[in-house]
Amino acid sequence: MSMLRKINDIDLKLLRIFQTVADCGGFSAAESQLNIARSTISTHMADLESRLGLTLCQRGRAGFALTEEGKTVYDAVQALFGALDLFRREVNGLHDQVTGELNIICSDAIVSDPRFKLTETLARFCEQAPDVVINISTNSLPEMEQALIDGRADICFAPRHRDLSSVKYTPLYSEDYFLYCHKRHPLFDADEASLSDERLAASPFIHPGIQTVGQASLAMEGLRRSANAYIYEVRMALVATGHFIGFFPSHYVQPWLTRGEMRALCPATRHYAVDIAALTRRAGAQDKVLALFQRQLATAYNL
Repeated sequence: MSMLRKINDIDLKLLRIFQTVADCGGFSAAESQLNIARSTISTHMADLESRLGLTLCQRGRAGFALTEEGKTVYDAVQALFGALDLFRREVNGLHDQVTGELNIICSDAIVSDPRFKLTETLARFCEQAPDVVINISTNSLPEMEQALIDGRADICFAPRHRDLSSVKYTPLYSEDYFLYCHKRHPLFDADEASLSDERLAASPFIHPGIQTVGQASLAMEGLRRSANAYIYEVRMALVATGHFIGFFPSHYVQPWLTRGEMRALCPATRHYAVDIAALTRRAGAQDKVLALFQRQLATAYNL
C-alpha cells in the first residue's frame, strides 16, 4: 500500500484539484472552475489516488460520490489549506503594508437587514486597504463555525444561537423572530384568540435545523417538527405552500406582510430575540487585515 511520506508542490496541486472536484460535485462541473479538460482532471485524480493508495471517489452511471476514505481526506484537505492560509496571513501581518485576503461568511439574508452595516464597514476598509482581496459567501451556522476553526474564514456574521469555546462572539444588534404562516394556510384568517397551542401543534412546523436554546427553544416548544430548513429562502418556499408554519426574522418577512400574504401567529408568546454577532477565532495571532476590518466594524457600530 502506498503511503504519503511527505507533501510536495505536486501533492498540493493534486489536493487542490481534488478539493475543487469535491466542492463542485463531479469532474464535469469542475472543468470550468479549474479551466482544464475533464480527461486531465481524471488523470490528476488517478495520480492522487495512486500517491495516497486510496480510492477517493466513485464515478459512473450513478454519478459522482466521495468514498468514506475520500470524505476523510476531504476534511483533512480543508484543514490543511486552512492552516496554510492562516500561516500566510500571519506572516503577511509582519509587514507594514496591509495586503492579502479577507474571508467573510454571512448568514442567510443578513445582508438585507438595514441594520447590518457591512457595506459601510467595507467602504471604510477598502479606502485603507485597497490591495486586499475580499471573499464573501453565505453558509449555515455550523459551517461558519467550522470554517473559523479550520482557518478558512476570518470573520462571520450570524445569529448567536449558541457559544463555542473556540469562537469569540461580538454582539452587534438584536433581531426579533416571529412565527408566521402564509395566506394559503388554514390559520391565516383565524381569530387570534382561537390560536391555542393545540391548533398550532396541529400544523407542520419548519425547524431551523440547528440547536436552539433559551427564548428560541421556548418559542418553539410544543410545535410539530415536520421539516428542517436553515436557509430562509428555502424555508419561505415551504411556508408559501400553505402547509407549514415557521419562524423568520422580522426584517426578512416584511415584504410579504406589506402585501398581505403572511401573518404572525401568537406574536406575544411565539416570539424570541437573538443577537446578530460577529464571530472570530479566539486562538491564534490576528493578522493586520482582520484587525483593520474589525476596527472599521467597531466604528460602524460604536463598539
